[in-house]
Amino acid sequence: MTNPFAPPPNGQLSRTPAPVPADRRRWTKESAGGMFAGFAVFWCAQVLLFEPVGHLLPDFEHTATSVAGVLAAAAAYPLAKRWLKRLPPSDHPQR
Repeated sequence: MTNPFAPPPNGQLSRTPAPVPADRRRWTKESAGGMFAGFAVFWCAQVLLFEPVGHLLPDFEHTATSVAGVLAAAAAYPLAKRWLKRLPPSDHPQR
């Protein structure tokens, strides 16, 4: 009986790997940093705005602070990505 998981005898793959589409997004350091900045700004907006909005709009405090947090995070994500792209790479020699 042969092993179904063994490589073929000629060393070649039995099928070629599927090509990755050119428009597929990749997870980079910039996008990870932007995501972190978005989460941090969302959380800060929740903490800072909940009390004042609770006094102004007592029935809509959760909705209003969530909308404000999402808008702030949506603004922070591209700004953080742009700022992180301008930084030198980690293997860049220091002066």
